Amino acid sequence: MYVCAFCAFCGPGVLMSAPSVGVVGAGAAGLMAAAFAASSGACVTLLERTKDGGRKILISGGGRCNVLPSVLAPERFVTDSPTHLLRGMLRAWPLHEQRAFFEDDLQIPLALEEESGKLFPRSNKAKDVRDALIGFARSKGVEIQFDTTLTDFNASTTGFALTTSKGDLQVDRVIVATGGLSVPATGSDGTGLDIARRLGHRMIDTYPALTPLFGKDESHTSLSGVSLDVRLRALVRRSLGEGGKVGSKTIETFGGFLFTHRGYSGPSVLDISHLTARGERPTIRATWSVRTAAEWTKDFEAPSATVLTILARYIPARLAEHLMIEIGIPDDRRTSSLKRSERLALIDALTGYPLPWSGNEGYKKAEVTGGGVALDEVDPKTLESKRVPGLYLCGEMLDAFGPIGGHNFAWAWATGRAAGLAAGRA
Repeated sequence: MYVCAFCAFCGPGVLMSAPSVGVVGAGAAGLMAAAFAASSGACVTLLERTKDGGRKILISGGGRCNVLPSVLAPERFVTDSPTHLLRGMLRAWPLHEQRAFFEDDLQIPLALEEESGKLFPRSNKAKDVRDALIGFARSKGVEIQFDTTLTDFNASTTGFALTTSKGDLQVDRVIVATGGLSVPATGSDGTGLDIARRLGHRMIDTYPALTPLFGKDESHTSLSGVSLDVRLRALVRRSLGEGGKVGSKTIETFGGFLFTHRGYSGPSVLDISHLTARGERPTIRATWSVRTAAEWTKDFEAPSATVLTILARYIPARLAEHLMIEIGIPDDRRTSSLKRSERLALIDALTGYPLPWSGNEGYKKAEVTGGGVALDEVDPKTLESKRVPGLYLCGEMLDAFGPIGGHNFAWAWATGRAAGLAAGRA
């Protein structure tokens, strides 16, 4: 029992019961939700199927953990739900306040990586972030049960009965933050999605997002390891549903690109990979440098110089050689003897190269899951289910994801905190 502060609904000194809250999933959103629910006065039990929790935090950013972006880009998030709901959920905990929480409350100083705009812990250790979140939750009174699997979930008018591998738990409210289906090795198995679906929530079909692509041209395997910054343009054609009309949409990304022994990876690839997972068969074209067609034309019309030498000034030599072989230009060709047809073909390859892809690496390598619980199935401020009172849904299991670079952590932190604050209130 605790004493409620004076308010318009109850007089001073009214005794109220602290609600009991069960949180399922000790990932980014779940840890945040548990801590803030406890901070609001609730008795919180956090259930986690792995032995230590926060597995995705540990592997993020190559083990460094890209805690936040330096600038949040709501317009780059992907959802099939109303976008104003997504933006409102992100605004609930502004980026500067999230950063202050990590630096002041968790004592995790963040450093800006200038070239990427990402914020990492100065220690460059993801474990520091995970451990600080667990420590913060425990300091607020959260009881964490690791190695505990949820085996059954039942809602009633009197609360929720959670059956686990270590016994039964009866709570007043439940926050489900089990993530999606991406990187199953970290413990993501879709449990929360199954619960939401069984309870009647409208679901957006899930798909892997932010995942590498498989190549289609075997000759590209010789480029494995080549990396550079590129601009990718993905053209998607979609039926408009009336009279057989077809519309189109172009999505552009810019950033790192890596040839792998299986295909392509890097930020620019990951940020458009979801298009290949939804049956839309986009046409993807690559611009291999920031130079325009006019600038390349000027170079190729210059006095006698080796074409390969010119290319190697702006793109990796191995890629330059590959493009010339594809077009059929001898590697010793000089600008003075470059045919017009060769010049035009080379400029097309440099500024609009059709990237041959055959699929994506799926949930095994996906950084996030697209789709999930439709955003209009929850209260946009509290994240409470509109179908099951006392049930709160947050994090990756909701129908929204952002580009790489800390945006998905910002979503997890914001939605986890909102759900925790609401569920923890008496």
